[in-house]
Amino acid sequence: MEHNPNFKSYLGQASPDEQKDEASKIEVGNRCEAVGAKRGEVKYVGKVTGLEKGYWVGISLDEPVGDSNGKVKGKVIFECGDKFGMFVRPNDLKVGDYPELDDFDMDDDMI
Repeated sequence: MEHNPNFKSYLGQASPDEQKDEASKIEVGNRCEAVGAKRGEVKYVGKVTGLEKGYWVGISLDEPVGDSNGKVKGKVIFECGDKFGMFVRPNDLKVGDYPELDDFDMDDDMI
């Protein structure tokens, strides 16, 4: 396979201010929904040593469907249980009225 000299890997190619403007619109405490309909609360917005350059959002999820416990390389960025956390780029997140999903909510169920 021939190497394409114009190809740039996404990893390591992000600028130090990657998604800074998008991050400025997100606040700790906001309810949110991440890619894959994962809901939770924003716990951290900013740069994270140990992750790729640029801005990240740390989310404490409502359900254990994440890939983090709020730590990056042993350093606590925010507190949450195992698999209740995840870090995403600001563009991969929607902030708004995203209440916790209730498995026992009867509004959508047919009886």
